[in-house]
Amino acid sequence: MAAYVNRTVSMLGAGGGGSVAPSTDLRHSSSPLQRFVKGKRKINDIFVEIEDYVLDSGNYVSALHKENKVILDENDVKLVTGYIDKVKGIRDVLARDHMKVAFFGRTSNGKSSVINAMLRDKILPSGIGHTTNCFLQVEGSENGESYLMTEDCKEKQNVKSVGQLAHALCKEKLSESTLVRIFWPRDKCFLLRDDVVFVDSPGIDVTPNLDEWIDKHCLDADVFVLVANAESTLMVTEKNFFHKVSTKLSKPNIFILNNRWDASASEDFLDQVRAQHSERAADFLVKELKVCSPKEANERIFFVSAKEVLQARLNEEKGMPPHSGALAEGFPNRYFEFQDFEKKFEECISKSAIKTKFEQHSQRGKSISQDIRDVMEAIYERALATQKDKSLVKKELNDKLNYTEQQLLLVTQEMKEKIHHMVEDVEQRVSKALSEEIRRLSTLVDEFNIPFHSGAAGAKCL
Repeated sequence: MAAYVNRTVSMLGAGGGGSVAPSTDLRHSSSPLQRFVKGKRKINDIFVEIEDYVLDSGNYVSALHKENKVILDENDVKLVTGYIDKVKGIRDVLARDHMKVAFFGRTSNGKSSVINAMLRDKILPSGIGHTTNCFLQVEGSENGESYLMTEDCKEKQNVKSVGQLAHALCKEKLSESTLVRIFWPRDKCFLLRDDVVFVDSPGIDVTPNLDEWIDKHCLDADVFVLVANAESTLMVTEKNFFHKVSTKLSKPNIFILNNRWDASASEDFLDQVRAQHSERAADFLVKELKVCSPKEANERIFFVSAKEVLQARLNEEKGMPPHSGALAEGFPNRYFEFQDFEKKFEECISKSAIKTKFEQHSQRGKSISQDIRDVMEAIYERALATQKDKSLVKKELNDKLNYTEQQLLLVTQEMKEKIHHMVEDVEQRVSKALSEEIRRLSTLVDEFNIPFHSGAAGAKCL
């Protein structure tokens, strides 16, 4: 009760108690949803750089392995090149990542009406009784078109046919677990523009296949909204479903909307009924599911009239005052509380999506970068070791070459000296021989006793 009073006082403080502040679609940079959008853009930019890094590293190790199989092991090449496809896969996942909210509750509790009110348009079929027959996923279209696609047909179909395809009263019924994707122009709703995806569901009391629902549609949800009927209380069926959810997801983010609160306007014990609903809902979140603290539970339980809010917003679009859509007294409080729910919802889903969608990818990006860095450092260390070994071999060769050069110089010098000595020795011997021959020449002349003859006779004698 205190949380309700505080919320009402804070919302009415600026505008008075009887008027409804005009709802607006204007969003600013500090919007909680914008944190997800900016975070998605930032992590995509980071993975573009990681992809470039991985591609460059892959090309480098592949070329290096062809040249030198000692420095780089083949397993390292496979590790680095294998990350190319993995990073591309992560980028593809990031491009599809969005904030997902799943609405559950019993039949005819107003799940579709709540989504329509948040989208500010009557997109999903709604009405009394069992209306929604299958899962409906509303997401923003990239090209401004409005169309739908079914699981077994990828062709675009007229979005107006959703009233027939997904309506429980339609003759050609789809399976309860079938998903119909509805694409709606982003510019018509800021929630779709900021990558929020809405999932509507059949009543959890129409099928026993709850486990199949959870496995197929809930495991990637960031926020769950339990739409309860304020005219009754939380039922065992609703509790059992979320007990199953909490066993498969760690502390799921759950909001409880007590819808059709306009029916309480004529109640004599309005505050007591609200306090009773709040207490039971808080006990369910805190004590049974153990998904939040008592303080957090007070910020997860709201009393609204989705049909009333939708009509008010449709009237606003037509230029009419929002209170013209009021179904009962107390409309301003219910309208403000629905806006407060949207605010708390935006804060919660943005925080949850950033943690669940981006934290894992961030860790994966760090791991990939670290693995490649380890490979590069190993290559560097092996290259240093190889360089050291080669330097030692080079030094040994240089030492041997220097020694050989020195030996050659010594041998050359020794040979020069020997040649010099040989030349001197030859010179001395030749000189000595010539001297002896010269000395002998005078003896030979003296001993020459053949008389000299002039003329031709003498020449003949010779």
